[in-house]
Amino acid sequence: MAKLSAQELAELVPCGAERVERLVELQILTPDDEGRFPSSDVHVVRLMASFEESGIPLDDVAGAVSRGELSYPLHLFMPEPVGMPVTYDELGSKLGRSPELLRRLSRELGFPPSVDDRVRVEDAEMLSLMLTRLDLADDDDLSRFARLYGGSIERLVTSGLQFFDRAIRERVDTFEHLTLDQRDQLTYEKGAGFSELAQQVVPWLQRRHRERAVVEYLVGRTESWLEERAIAPRPPRQPPAIAFLDLTGYTALAEEQGDRAAAELAAGLAGVVREAAEAHGGRAVKWLGDGVMFHFNDPAGAIRSGLDLVRQTEEAMSVPARIGINAGAVIVQEGDYFGRTVNVAARIADYAQPREVLVSDAARLGAGHTDVEFELVGDVPLKGVSNPVRLHRALRR
Repeated sequence: MAKLSAQELAELVPCGAERVERLVELQILTPDDEGRFPSSDVHVVRLMASFEESGIPLDDVAGAVSRGELSYPLHLFMPEPVGMPVTYDELGSKLGRSPELLRRLSRELGFPPSVDDRVRVEDAEMLSLMLTRLDLADDDDLSRFARLYGGSIERLVTSGLQFFDRAIRERVDTFEHLTLDQRDQLTYEKGAGFSELAQQVVPWLQRRHRERAVVEYLVGRTESWLEERAIAPRPPRQPPAIAFLDLTGYTALAEEQGDRAAAELAAGLAGVVREAAEAHGGRAVKWLGDGVMFHFNDPAGAIRSGLDLVRQTEEAMSVPARIGINAGAVIVQEGDYFGRTVNVAARIADYAQPREVLVSDAARLGAGHTDVEFELVGDVPLKGVSNPVRLHRALRR
């Protein structure tokens, strides 16, 4: 770990030298005999600024630090700080691109420009790489790329910290045989291990998922290539299906047992639905608090999975579910699905009763001859849908 002078520390934050001096006076920062600081103190200075922005008095923090009740060993899980040597104007001039585009991309990535408009070294490198590798993309496409990756990783990191707090930190707090200081130390040690794990898991998962996604992409592109040149027709396929699962009684549970219980119920839903969906060629697209949206390659798989999900959800969680399924064309964008097929599926789920799997006529016809029976419900007016939709109740044969 590098050692920095007070001036070097302030420049890396960046902040005025007087802020560093104040934190030294409060004994939140402690220089060594040569008046130098570990580079991780850059993160401490930034943390203290966030405390002040949140209205937390630094005098109170300093008192707790001096009594040994609070400590911030950020070197355990924070990266080595880097400088901010250029502004967005300077970077834009170097790359031959608009500084405002660079600021826009930074915002979409989740890092709004600082007050002094300076850019971190690593951020400048990544912005340069984006513009180089995506040189054929227009400004809106670049912004979409930044939003896609920035939003996904931000949600992942935030959710990971919430997981650590619930699964590790709260458990450490139950260790009554340890003193408060020992619990804090153990939490930081576990936090460092969790941080190291996350840094290895994310690139590994990206590599593994990329393998599968690239193969699927090349299959689709090759089919199109053969069809466009009249070499071979595209193999016939059923239209994809969209399914929505909704937990009934979720709101009542939140009222009776509190938001925490409702949140735990929604989290537990993930473990139940993934296996049932994947067994029938589907995957969860997004989580909706008290429900899930699925994409299936064909309606038959969606319907079979729906029947499994209704049974397995109640067995595992003692809460009934209802499911709506529709089939048809969808628009795929940034990993999500859009269009009338999606909207109608959501409305069907809203109309369904607990333990029901309701499907549209398009989904029933697309399912072909399956081990499922259908009872006609009728032509049902659905909220937000212009014409009535013919619905069927799916049942095990």
